[in-house]
Amino acid sequence: MMLLIDIGNSRIKWLIQSEQQPFDPNTAPFAITHHDADWLAQLSHAWSNVTRPKACFISNVASSARLEQVQQLIHTLFGNINSHMIRPQKHTAHFTLAYDEVQQMGADRFAQLLGAQAICSERNHLVISAGTATTIDGVLAHGQHVGGVIAPSIDLMRTSLHQHTARLPLNGGDFSPHNAPRNTLDALASGARLARQGAVLSFMSHYMPDAPTHWLLCGGGAELLAEDLATWAEQHSATIQIVPSLCLLGVWQFSQSIDF
Repeated sequence: MMLLIDIGNSRIKWLIQSEQQPFDPNTAPFAITHHDADWLAQLSHAWSNVTRPKACFISNVASSARLEQVQQLIHTLFGNINSHMIRPQKHTAHFTLAYDEVQQMGADRFAQLLGAQAICSERNHLVISAGTATTIDGVLAHGQHVGGVIAPSIDLMRTSLHQHTARLPLNGGDFSPHNAPRNTLDALASGARLARQGAVLSFMSHYMPDAPTHWLLCGGGAELLAEDLATWAEQHSATIQIVPSLCLLGVWQFSQSIDF
């Protein structure tokens, strides 16, 4: 058994995976929010009933202190098991990363790209993570990465406006898809959603004019983003697929290249 871990900016997600079984990317991972005061106790309780894994594979974009706490817990619960960190690479078996300096890319984003290759490597596709940040990456058929952009999430946009203005509230408002908003709360809610939607559509317009036919979405905001993109996707015969465990699928893909 393997313990696959994704330590993100807000949550820690994990799955237990057998080496003999194919990975199901539609399986929802276990998750806790590591900003909670008792997050480590929650994680310890969740892992206390886990059969000792043969190895663990970790994608981390949180602080080194947070990673160290997780690694110490693994050692306490499971002893000296093999632990492997996911680090971006320029070339893998079926994927070429376009980044000039690969170490600049987040491990989770790299893992998502590897996971996407396992799903639709033969087609041009987008990989969109709607998490604490919104990341959008383009990949051509047969694994050539085009590049990508990083934008704020809806929550970050609302938080920034709230913190840097005197009167704009943090929460509230409804998205108005057909009629322009006529009050401040709806203007905030609609503006944030349209900005994120626009980032995706502008990415394709600027960088992938031969529009990709498959869009893979992950992250806590994936369902809402899929809703916002649905009309455009239908008009252009594109498929939107929400993949809850896309990052962990990439972690699993990485594990297949490791002898443990």
